Amino acid sequence: MRETELNRQRVVFTPQEAARLPQDQPYAAYICHYDWAEGEHATLMHCHERLAEVLLILKGSGRYTVDLRRYEVAAGDVVLCSGGALHDEFPQADQPYQTLCVAIGNLALADLPPYSLLSPDRCPLFHQPEQFADLKQLFCLMDRYAAEREPGFQELCQHLMLASLELVRRMAAGRKEDLVNREDSTFGRVAKYIDRHYAEDLSIEQLARQFYLSPYHLSHIFRQKTGYSLKQYVLRRRIGEAQMRLVNAQDSIQTISEAVGFADASYFSRIFSKYVGLTPTEYRKFRIGP
Repeated sequence: MRETELNRQRVVFTPQEAARLPQDQPYAAYICHYDWAEGEHATLMHCHERLAEVLLILKGSGRYTVDLRRYEVAAGDVVLCSGGALHDEFPQADQPYQTLCVAIGNLALADLPPYSLLSPDRCPLFHQPEQFADLKQLFCLMDRYAAEREPGFQELCQHLMLASLELVRRMAAGRKEDLVNREDSTFGRVAKYIDRHYAEDLSIEQLARQFYLSPYHLSHIFRQKTGYSLKQYVLRRRIGEAQMRLVNAQDSIQTISEAVGFADASYFSRIFSKYVGLTPTEYRKFRIGP
């Protein structure tokens, strides 16, 4: 695949088109084929409330966080992110890192919560499953058809997505004893509160009072669990949400900056550039084109 064909989110069904589909019919929302150079332009902490994602690690290695748990990932791995799952990625900076991801809407699998690919107590990481090569082939076909946008491409992508879902089902069914403990500790409760209120003014003192902790203790457990200070954690959440809005909405930079908690668009642009390596405008063009 040529470099110009990478780093684009290819929409299969727009939100408007998806709204006209049967609500019990899963659909392919978009496909992303991303390539990072030395860790630049990674997607920071974000979630999709009504979309599940199947992520393939094609090259390199790094860490991937899903629902506040960190996992080591490498080429050949598959990560499943259910709708509403907060996720964050950290490519290894000294090597190429490439991913291929399909987002699925209207997902309602038997015995699972809506928009879920797995039960919440199951590990989302599959290390080099035997289905990887077939998933990659199906995803690459979806990416090609979504890029060409010839008549009938949506139907083709739908069939390929449904075939991928069956492979994911087999992959999940074939693994045993993969339960994980849900993060219901004090840290988990604080992190979930931040996820709901990240656009508000949050301070370590305010959160410590709210959760009956000392500021020192709260700061310590945050750095221990995430590797970040509370301020850095909130900024990553804001920037990650901004990245999603820049790609999936037509709102102005000012509107997006305010929506994610920045009153000053110039300050937002400086912080965004620091974390992502591109200005918000450059990032939007980088991901969806001019």
